[in-house]
This record gives sequence, C-alpha cells and structure tokens, in this order.
Amino acid sequence: MYVCVCQAVTDRQIREAATGGARTLRDLRRELGIARECGNCATCARDCLREAHAAPTAMARSHGSCVA
Repeated sequence: MYVCVCQAVTDRQIREAATGGARTLRDLRRELGIARECGNCATCARDCLREAHAAPTAMARSHGSCVA
C-alpha cells in the first residue's frame, strides 16, 4: 500500500529501508523522501517502521490503519 502519496513510497519500501538499517523517520526522509511534502504520512510511516523492526513478518500481514 502507498504510505506516502507525495513521494509514491509504499510499505514494502519502508520494510526494505528498515532491513537496510533505517531506524527513524529521519532515516526514511533521507532515504525515501517520506514526509518532505505535506507530512500526512509521518505517523503511518513511523508505525510501519516500528512494526518492521518489532516483527518483520507482521508488516506483511498488516494492511491496517494507514491507507493513503
């Protein structure tokens, strides 16, 4: 699903960034451009990143609360 519509960033890209070492929203902003435009995606992106680090398979099952 798209998390950041402005930059066309998906939850899959966030998981990949987490696997590659992204730990914070700042890391996602630097790597993917998350929250550079309108910022509406920041909370969802942070939640996706947190889930990716907590349980890598949880994100694959979760298509939950933050659909853009």
